[in-house]
Amino acid sequence: MNYEQYIKGMPVDKAWTSEEEREYFIRECSNLAFGDEAIERGYGMEEVIEQLKEFSDNALKWEEGEE
Repeated sequence: MNYEQYIKGMPVDKAWTSEEEREYFIRECSNLAFGDEAIERGYGMEEVIEQLKEFSDNALKWEEGEE
């Protein structure tokens, strides 16, 4: 994967260009969303993104004192 930098001159973490590091990132995000071995249990990328967004939205509401 070749990451194309949109904002020129800004440093990009080299991990984004490492296949091994990206695999680790994907696995960790999946596990945060649905628990251990989320990928092997059949959760898809879109489900992971939606779950993480929901967690984020709920955390923001909690921080702002909303129900």
